[in-house]
Amino acid sequence: MNKKTFWILASTYAATTFIFNTVLHTAFGAFLMTLSYFGLAFAIISFIYLLIQSFLRQFFYNRKKDPADK
Repeated sequence: MNKKTFWILASTYAATTFIFNTVLHTAFGAFLMTLSYFGLAFAIISFIYLLIQSFLRQFFYNRKKDPADK
């Protein structure tokens, strides 16, 4: 999926969610908002996990390469 397709889908989803949740106050809009919150939570948790994972890999890599341990 290229950037243009992604941004078109993201804009469409945002507009649909806004119209159904804020303007029309429907259950479908509330469901889309819930889906958006789950997506945001998943993205934040994934980012934190990948950040910690990279820090741990770097820590153990540097620990193996440390000449003071020999």
